[in-house]
Amino acid sequence: MKLTQSKNANINYLAQVINVKEFLPHPNPEVNKLKLVAIGSYRVIVSLDSKPGFYVYFPALSQINPDFLRFCSLYRDTTLNANPEHKGFFEKNGKVTAIRLKGQVSEGFLIEWDLFNNWLIDSVNKTVEPKENEEFDSVQDDEKSFWVCKKYIPKDSSQRSSNPNKGQRGKQPKGLDKIIENQFRFHYDTVIIKKCPYVVKPSDIISITTKVHGTSGISAYVLCHKKLSWKEKIARWLTGHQFDQYDYLYSSRTVVKNKYYNKDVTPGFYGVDVWKCADDVVRPHLTKGMTAYYEIIGYLPNGQYIQKGYDYGCIPPKSEDDYKEGINFKVLVYRLTYTNVDGFVHEFSAKEVQQWCQNNGLTPVTELYYGYAGLLYPELDFDSPYWCDKFIEAMANDPRFYMEQPSPDCVNNVPHEGIVIKTEKMRSEAWKLKCFAFLQGELKDETANIEDNA
Repeated sequence: MKLTQSKNANINYLAQVINVKEFLPHPNPEVNKLKLVAIGSYRVIVSLDSKPGFYVYFPALSQINPDFLRFCSLYRDTTLNANPEHKGFFEKNGKVTAIRLKGQVSEGFLIEWDLFNNWLIDSVNKTVEPKENEEFDSVQDDEKSFWVCKKYIPKDSSQRSSNPNKGQRGKQPKGLDKIIENQFRFHYDTVIIKKCPYVVKPSDIISITTKVHGTSGISAYVLCHKKLSWKEKIARWLTGHQFDQYDYLYSSRTVVKNKYYNKDVTPGFYGVDVWKCADDVVRPHLTKGMTAYYEIIGYLPNGQYIQKGYDYGCIPPKSEDDYKEGINFKVLVYRLTYTNVDGFVHEFSAKEVQQWCQNNGLTPVTELYYGYAGLLYPELDFDSPYWCDKFIEAMANDPRFYMEQPSPDCVNNVPHEGIVIKTEKMRSEAWKLKCFAFLQGELKDETANIEDNA
């Protein structure tokens, strides 16, 4: 038996085996019954009597297997617990929350490895040896497996119909034979930088842009298999010539939306195709081989918010026929690639994305900083082993980036989502840092989310 990552695992919501060797004091000197555990740049509050050893860490906004919560009697509702005399703090949905206690944020949940291992023994009568820093969301026993944790998605969202050809982020679409392999790719998951704080060094050139709360879209002009006439089919049979041609594709985060390439595609969340509206804006500017990745914000054609409360200076359309970019919705480009005929991908730099949008009359994501990471906070000691932690802490509270402030782009009073950090290394890597105020809103919100179904 072993700990594994499932096929559709989301890196930001994996559990992790932690070997706690030391604890940190609570920053408030008046708090003498609590202490902290450092997990990357995360901090988790634990009781003063917690001992060193192996633990399992569950990140905020993950959902824990209900049988595990029952076994450990962690539910607030005691009737759900194996020991009805013990009261926990988890609601029935099993969602892991983040809290601020005496000025210190605690992001996630930590539990002793022995309790987790006892659950495995109770479930399958087998044990697993802990491996420090191992990340997982499932347990595999021979050919069978069961889930331990996953990204929390509100019930009304997860029950909506899904597309049979829904793909994985960062991967090529599956089951669509008219799309040529290696020509089109979905965007990858943006990793929370607190999971991997050492990815940025003082000598790195970085881009910091505003993270906005919308839904992802993709427009591409790439090689595809064309619909052949009967003469072309005979010619292909005789000569092997494929008659491939450049064609336009557009998609949500995980679903190709063109009917010709994905005959089973549905109208999508809320029954409207906002991605087609965004593609109409971007498509005319693409040259052969280009793919543009962007965020769509504001309102949907039916007048609903793309994300509840986040207007981004837009107004609802008077009708679906009077739906205009820049007024009712906005398209913010954050990534560009060029794919050649052999499937080799060239990544545009963050600065090139800004310049390309300016040259083509499109809007990029707002650039807040571009330059050497070390020059952003020159007062930090570059040689300190704690530079990365201090760097992330400084960004998390930087008013220049509107951290822990209302969104500067919305008329409504809603929390700013956060920032995205990229390094200029000729490959696409991006990390996100969310505001705690925004995270709290996500933790409380139980409404369906367009991005969970896109």
